[in-house]
Amino acid sequence: MRGLMRRLAAGVLLSAGVAAATVFAAAQETVLTVGVVAGSYWDAPTGNCYAVIDSVIDRFEQAHPGVRVEYTSGILKRDYSEWLAEQFLLGTEPDVFLVLPEDFGMLAELGALQPLDGLLAVDDTVSPSDFYAAALQSGSADGVQYALPYECAPTLMFVNKTLLGNEGIPVPENDWTWDDFYAICAQVTRDTDGDGIIDQFGSYGYTWRDALAANSASLFDETGQNCLIAQPASVEAITFAQKLEQLYADCDITARSFDEGHVAFRPFLFSDYRTYQPYPWRIKRYSDFAWDCIPMPAGLSGTGRSELSTVLAAISSRSTQQTLAWELLKELTCSDITQTMLYTDSHSASALRHVTQSPQTQQILRADTPGESQLGLEILSDTMEQAVAAPHFRAYDQALLLAESLVTAAMEDNHNLSLQLQRAQRELNEYLQN
Repeated sequence: MRGLMRRLAAGVLLSAGVAAATVFAAAQETVLTVGVVAGSYWDAPTGNCYAVIDSVIDRFEQAHPGVRVEYTSGILKRDYSEWLAEQFLLGTEPDVFLVLPEDFGMLAELGALQPLDGLLAVDDTVSPSDFYAAALQSGSADGVQYALPYECAPTLMFVNKTLLGNEGIPVPENDWTWDDFYAICAQVTRDTDGDGIIDQFGSYGYTWRDALAANSASLFDETGQNCLIAQPASVEAITFAQKLEQLYADCDITARSFDEGHVAFRPFLFSDYRTYQPYPWRIKRYSDFAWDCIPMPAGLSGTGRSELSTVLAAISSRSTQQTLAWELLKELTCSDITQTMLYTDSHSASALRHVTQSPQTQQILRADTPGESQLGLEILSDTMEQAVAAPHFRAYDQALLLAESLVTAAMEDNHNLSLQLQRAQRELNEYLQN
C-alpha cells in the first residue's frame, strides 16, 4: 500500500512538474502571425494553396526554436484587402503579410509598412540586385523599399500556331515588332466561310496600355502627380492601338473567339500559360489548336516590354518582433526553396533572378509543357528583365478609370488624336493634383 501511495504521489508530482513546464514553455513561446491569401491572386486553379506557406513555416520554426508561426486560412482574394484593413483598425494585423498590388500604395502612404532599406543595408544574405528590377520596384514608394516581391506574373503573347500554320505564316521571332504584329493581324482577319461575316481575327485583348509598355511609355509618372498620355511615345502607342482596333470595326470578337481557335494572338499572364499549357488542362481548355507564348511585340520607340503583376510581402510597422519578422520575410521572398516551389506548387514566377534562371526551373518548365513549346528560361527571364512595374500611388485605381474613359473617347474620335490626348492629359493632371 505504501509503495502504491509513493508511486501515486510521484505521479502527481510529475504531472504537476509537466504542467508547470508546459505553462513556462508557453510563456516563453513567441508567436509570429502571417497574412496569406487562399488560392491564386491570378485566379489560377491550385491544389494545396497553402503548400508554400506551410513549407516556409516548417523550416522557419525548425530554425527558430520557441517560435510558432500562425496564419488564418480561408481568406479569398476578394476578401483579403478588407480583412487586412480590418486587422489594422483593430490593431491585430499580422507581423508579416502579403500585399496585393492594388493595396500597396495606400498601405505605404498610411505608414502601415515597415521600411526595409536599413535591414537590406546590413544583411549580407540578401541584396536588391537579387531581384528583377520591376518586381523590386513594385514594393518601393518615394525612394523607400517597403516590401519585397513574393511572386510575379509577366504578360506574354499567346499565339495560335494552328491558325498561323493554316495561313502559311510562321510563328514570329522573339524580336518581332508592331509592324510584324499588324501585318499578320491584317492578313488573317477575314471571312473564312464566305457568308459575308468576318469570323477569323488577328488579335483579341491587346489594349492601348499594352502598347504603352511596349513603346517604353507610361500613363503616369512615378509620383502619381503627372499624366504622360500626350507625350510623343504615348501618342505613338495609342495611335497603334487605334489602328489595330480599326481592323475589327463592327466585328463580334470575344474571349470565346480565342478559346475556339478563331484568333491568332491574345495577351495573357504567365500564370495562364502555366495553368493551361500542361496536360490535362491544355486538353480541357484548348483542345482544337496548338498554341504557345512569345514576348510582346516591340513598339517604334520600345523593346516589347510588358507590365509585371507582383504580389508583395511586407512587415507591419507596429510589429513587436521586427527581427524575427525580417527573418520570416526573407524566408518567404529570398529562400531558394520557397521561390522554387512557386514553379511546382503555384502558377507564378519567382522574382529572384538566380531561381528563375536555374537549371532546376528549366527542368520544371520542360516537364510541364509539350516538347514544341518555345517558352524557355531565356524568354521568361528576358521578359521579366524588361518588364515594367505598374504604378501604385494611392489614387491610381480611380485615376486609371478616368484615363480609360478619356483615352477610349479619344480613340473613338477620328479628329486629331494627338489633340484629344492633350485634352485628356490636362483633365487627368487636374484630377491628380487636386
